[in-house]
Amino acid sequence: MKKIILFILATITVSTMWSCAKSNNGNTTSNDGNKVTDSTLCQFNNLDAEKMFAYVNEEGDTVYFDNKFSAFWPQIINGKPCPELQQALFRAMTDSAGLNELDKVTEFLLNPANYTEIDTKDLIPVNAVKDDENKLSTSEIDVILKSMNDRLLVYHLGTDSYSAGAAHGIYANNYVTYDLKTEKAVTFDDIIADTTLLRTVILKSIKQEYNYGTDELFLPDNGLLPLPRDFVLDGQVFHAIYQVYEIASYAQGMIDAPIYPYLLKPEEIKRLFTPYGLELLDLAE
Repeated sequence: MKKIILFILATITVSTMWSCAKSNNGNTTSNDGNKVTDSTLCQFNNLDAEKMFAYVNEEGDTVYFDNKFSAFWPQIINGKPCPELQQALFRAMTDSAGLNELDKVTEFLLNPANYTEIDTKDLIPVNAVKDDENKLSTSEIDVILKSMNDRLLVYHLGTDSYSAGAAHGIYANNYVTYDLKTEKAVTFDDIIADTTLLRTVILKSIKQEYNYGTDELFLPDNGLLPLPRDFVLDGQVFHAIYQVYEIASYAQGMIDAPIYPYLLKPEEIKRLFTPYGLELLDLAE
């Protein structure tokens, strides 16, 4: 699957470009023809590709791959290239797709003409695939701009894959939050100060949202809820994201545990988030 997705990304084409002007005072300006002065430019490309391949496996059977990639890709943010945001998106995309060779993927995407390590000699491009669940693998990656305001830009990365002969497919929803002020992607450690309290409020949220107790969750032998590997900020709400199988069964699906400030005591809010986290969530006094 690593080779398949890498080969797809090599053939991505740019279909359209979208731009926005933003003045230095933080006001967003629409693209209605009005003159914009002293502005910075944001540019995003729509990238789309679909590639289909045939492959002869070790048993001698011909199997097929149908792979799709779509992205609203950042090129320029605040008038400058945005390598930190692109790297964060690469990381989230490859993590959610089950890829681990991030450096190679990044090199391949940034310098495809110079990349020679990919081995695609066994992959045969085809115009159609056989719709046989025992011989057809599919993957789809969608990278979408979820929200953007004067401070934060939030991306959603959705992946959906199915391996031939599997009982079911696997999906994931990953997020990247980018701070336009610091020009860096926001990490879990940047905003969470008290992980013990976080575990407590997440469990309460899961109980509230899904009516699941600890007996319905996959917990390690120490009984501690694993910290979320992913999160998303939505206004003043911190969402702890757990992918399929991460803490619950496939039937229970992905777990999204929102932490609502109005359900916490003021002292709990101060304990839970770092000063930077309070600032981003607009909870600082």
